[in-house]
Amino acid sequence: MDGVLYINEQPITSAIEFINRIKEDRNVLLLTNNSRSTRSQYREKLASMGLAVREDQIMTSSLATAGYLAENHDTRNATAFALGGVGLCEELEGIGMRLVKDDAARRAEFVVVGWDTELTYEKLKIACLALRAGAFFIATNSDATYPSTDGVWPGAGAILAAVETSASRSALVIGKPHIIMMQTALAAIGSNADCTLMIGDRLDTDILGGWRAGMDTCLVLTGISKREDVEEFEPRPDLIVNNLMELL
Repeated sequence: MDGVLYINEQPITSAIEFINRIKEDRNVLLLTNNSRSTRSQYREKLASMGLAVREDQIMTSSLATAGYLAENHDTRNATAFALGGVGLCEELEGIGMRLVKDDAARRAEFVVVGWDTELTYEKLKIACLALRAGAFFIATNSDATYPSTDGVWPGAGAILAAVETSASRSALVIGKPHIIMMQTALAAIGSNADCTLMIGDRLDTDILGGWRAGMDTCLVLTGISKREDVEEFEPRPDLIVNNLMELL
């Protein structure tokens, strides 16, 4: 959603109008790799911008990560150390995980890395120690940057790189462009890849993720990736638009 529907708190009006026009007669799922906020917070944010959607029409990388953990691990009362905001913590607690911190976190069974805008050296140290002690290592996404109105900020991928480097381990990454989130999204709307269009502003997450899942893809030039970036990127998007209203 970041860079497609809005940038920080500033709505992209053409995108809001586009979704409002198509959501009544098409299945629409709004995906975001941003793990910081809850689905309820995203719903309220979109409503304030003039776009009314249900929570089940929003999928965050936190939700997809929690879904993967619940399906593949016994998460009931499992201890987890999370680097992330309330959006990540809420989804992990929703599958029965017990979030730990400080000394207890050094013995956590799971380390979950998301976008933590209150990151400290102490948190990095705890994650490193827990991982070197054998914790399961998973991350919501690997976006290196985050688009903001005042420029580009470090994203969850920047935090993940620090943890991976210090722990000498690689995380299982769930969010776009990885196939787990793409398949989860298709299942959520009951759709097949060959009749689904993936729209996004990032070549390395949205377009690559859609291509890996077998979807047609559309790059919208309102966020991170620019037209000149396409020449040096494979796979190329099927469509490129300046704004989403060009799709109507």
